[in-house]
Amino acid sequence: MLAGFLISVATDVADQRDALNRLDGVAGDGDLGLTVAGAAGALGEIVETIAALETGEAIRRAGSEIARRAPSTGGTLIAFAMMAAGRTDVTMEPTPSATAAAYVEAAVQAIASRGKVAPGDKTMLDALQPAAAALRRSASDGATLATAFADAAAAADGGATRTATMPATVGRAAWLAERSMGHEDAGARLVALVFASAARRLAAVDR
Repeated sequence: MLAGFLISVATDVADQRDALNRLDGVAGDGDLGLTVAGAAGALGEIVETIAALETGEAIRRAGSEIARRAPSTGGTLIAFAMMAAGRTDVTMEPTPSATAAAYVEAAVQAIASRGKVAPGDKTMLDALQPAAAALRRSASDGATLATAFADAAAAADGGATRTATMPATVGRAAWLAERSMGHEDAGARLVALVFASAARRLAAVDR
């Protein structure tokens, strides 16, 4: 089930490759959509492999494949985040929603550490951190996985939207900070698209 879910979400987001490329091109390399498409293709090729693995190992395997096949800055950060999530001990998490929150919290920590970024730096973390917090709140309230992801998707979307008002402070975008003002961070919008797709997929299953 996880393998199919990952592929479905990756494919949904890859369908937005042109929009992501345009957004990334404002103050970046303009290749984030290509990275996402490459990641989706890579995951599609190993779907049977990851379907046979337990959840944590499957997430790690997906991350390592993305690192190998989509080695851009964005792809590398996504890969590190997935590999960190896959290494997380979730045995004490009481519900699927709490387990998902633990995975995303680990991804937040990995991106903050590897990317040397914090909320407010106008990066994907500005969408991912609110999504993680929303997941944890929903899990604590006893929400179903579908409801928790719907809340996380709304939080990620809000986080991505807010990046349009932020000055870029890291990477190439920092060199073009004025150009980036008024535009969302492409990585943050990517995160929002991932959570939106996941929420839709889970809502369809939950009916």
